[in-house]
Amino acid sequence: MVKAVRLTADTASLLDPDAGTWAAVGPQRMPLSSTPLVLQPSEYIQNKWKSLQHGLTPDVRVRAAHNGEVIFFRLEWDDATDDSDPDDMANFPDQAGVMLPIKDDAPIAEMGLPAQPVNMWLWRADIETPFYVTATGRGTTVRHAETPLSGHGSWGNGTWRVVIARPFHVNLPAEYVVPLAPGMTHKCTFAVWQGSNKERGGLKAYHAVWEPLEIDA
Repeated sequence: MVKAVRLTADTASLLDPDAGTWAAVGPQRMPLSSTPLVLQPSEYIQNKWKSLQHGLTPDVRVRAAHNGEVIFFRLEWDDATDDSDPDDMANFPDQAGVMLPIKDDAPIAEMGLPAQPVNMWLWRADIETPFYVTATGRGTTVRHAETPLSGHGSWGNGTWRVVIARPFHVNLPAEYVVPLAPGMTHKCTFAVWQGSNKERGGLKAYHAVWEPLEIDA
């Protein structure tokens, strides 16, 4: 279970993954596994990665908080390399995401279904603002031009610490928004990509079940 603890702190402080404010929130360890190759969107990718390993990150430590206006997820995971500045198209940035079902019980590994869309908040180490993504199945991800998200990452001593945040109230069409507010419950899950291992798209480490999300009133 993930509990978003209510804190008396401003948004700038909670967006800093190294801020002492986060010491008041206990981490929850989420085990990760590699996404099944059979679910990758193309036969080319499935064949290319048969003899390779992906989803190398074994777990992510999750903390969540809110200040009455914005909800924050702080993700921490071990990664020996800082891939925040890929130098050409053969290299890839480290990434992390928080995914929530727009409708309950959407299949995670499939990235939802047409009648069960999902919403991912996708942070990339080489881009300041996280992507706001929706999907209705494999190969259907859409990055929306307008994003209500903010985020910040910090790497040091072989560890990434990343905060991804969204205001409770957002000005987007209802079909693209997960309703969140103090006192509500929902579900969430997480994913991590190791850029040094050329992980991108569906090639990632993910938490394979929906975790209950409880937001303090």
